[in-house]
Amino acid sequence: MSCGTTMYALKPIVLMPGEVYEPKSVYIMKNINEVQPKLSDRTSHESSKIVSDITEQVIKFLKNPLPEIVQLELRQEKILSQLAELKKQVSSLYGILKNSRPSNTTHVIAPRSKEKVRTDLVVNVNPTKPPFSLLALQNIWNDTDIYVSCHTHSTSTSPVPEFPLTAQNFNSENHTVEVSLIWKEISDLEVIISGVRGTRLLGEVSLLRYLSRLIANHNYESRECGIDASKIDSLLDLCHELSFQKSRMHANSVFATLAGNVGNGQWLLSRSSPSIADVAAWSAIKQLDDPNLPGNLTSWFKRCDNVFWRK
Repeated sequence: MSCGTTMYALKPIVLMPGEVYEPKSVYIMKNINEVQPKLSDRTSHESSKIVSDITEQVIKFLKNPLPEIVQLELRQEKILSQLAELKKQVSSLYGILKNSRPSNTTHVIAPRSKEKVRTDLVVNVNPTKPPFSLLALQNIWNDTDIYVSCHTHSTSTSPVPEFPLTAQNFNSENHTVEVSLIWKEISDLEVIISGVRGTRLLGEVSLLRYLSRLIANHNYESRECGIDASKIDSLLDLCHELSFQKSRMHANSVFATLAGNVGNGQWLLSRSSPSIADVAAWSAIKQLDDPNLPGNLTSWFKRCDNVFWRK
């Protein structure tokens, strides 16, 4: 008995022609493997040509540059030479300043001026605020004779304080400052400089600054290092503020600042001799009624009395 099964044949759904028709309107792509080498050769040739043209233009430009470029190069060279010269000068100045700059712990002693100072001042001052700084300068500026004559303005109604004038043996070799002190009802001390017209100097610290700058040996701006000169200026401004301080709390704040500058030393700048900052602070405190001074400032104030006010 046979096990095979006979299958029946199906008719095809789509009948395909024996030959495939190729339309002539379709663009036929070239073989990429054949085209690529030709493109590479052409691109390389064009790049070489561009580089050659640029090189030729650069060489031509270097041989015959434009006039504007030539002028720009000349200006640039001139500026560079000026900068080099300026750098050389700055280096030279830096070397000079570095060698002549004083340290923070020392101060420059100015040479004694051969030209003697002779000046007359008129100082208008309120009787309630005597300028004790003049008495201090009389005692500590040994090379300067300060002569003070007191007068009372006709409009003054306040009692005139006993302003002791230190007796001095005037030396013809010393600088001379003659002060006409006029007790007058004004809010702040006024300094009128003989022979000078215009704005008056206001404040006792302005008087001290003027006298300091007038006499080279006592000019703190030229004798002291920058740090100490700046500190003296700050202390002078603080003393001027203290002269008009009405609040005890603010006055105590100023006292604390002064006490901090004294520290464990003898004077405000922690040195062996007083400066005009000590003079200004002593005078400003002496004008106050019953000031409440810290401990070290009390010792400093007594020391100022012994040195500045030799009755």
